[in-house]
Amino acid sequence: MTKKVPLLLLLLFILFSKQALAHTSLEDSTPKDGEVITEPIQELTLIFATKVEQNSRISVSNSNGEPVKLGNFVIEEEEMWANFLQPLKNGNYKVDWKIIGADGHPIEGTFSFSVDVPNDQATVESKSETEEERKQEDNQENKIKKSKQEVQQSNVPSYIIPSISVVLFVVVIGSFLWLWRRKK
Repeated sequence: MTKKVPLLLLLLFILFSKQALAHTSLEDSTPKDGEVITEPIQELTLIFATKVEQNSRISVSNSNGEPVKLGNFVIEEEEMWANFLQPLKNGNYKVDWKIIGADGHPIEGTFSFSVDVPNDQATVESKSETEEERKQEDNQENKIKKSKQEVQQSNVPSYIIPSISVVLFVVVIGSFLWLWRRKK
C-alpha cells in the first residue's frame, strides 16, 4: 500500500500537468508552407494552437536572404499577421517566426512559399492597391490600438499560474506525507 500512494500521486501529477507542459505549434498559415501564390498577396497570417504573447515576431526574406519589409504587425489571441508594404515579386520566400506561447516557452519555426504572379496582372493590381493599402493601414492601426488596450488589461505573465499550481501541489503532497508518517 505504501508503494502505491507515491505512484498514484505521480500519475495524478502527470495527468494534470500535461496542459502546462504542452508546447504550442503553428496550426495554419496564409500562405501555407510550400504554397505557390498566383495572385498578388497583401497579408501574412499565422495561427497557433494557443495564445501568443505580445513580444513574438515574424520576419520574411526572399531567396537572396534579403528581408522583406512588413507593415502593420498585429497579435490577437492565437493569431499573428502582418501586411506587406509592397507587392511581392515573383520568387521564393522564407518566413521565420519566433513566439512565446501561453505556457511561457519560446518556440520558433520556419516555412516557405513561392510567388508566381503573371506580369500583366501584377502591374494592373499594384496601381489599384495603393488606395486599398491606405484603407487597410487605417484598419490595421485601429486593430493595433484595440489590441494594445487589451494587452494592458492582462499583463500577468503566462508562467505564473502553472508555477503556483506546482507549488500548491508540492505543499499538499508534503503535508500529506508528513501527516501520514506522523500517524505511524
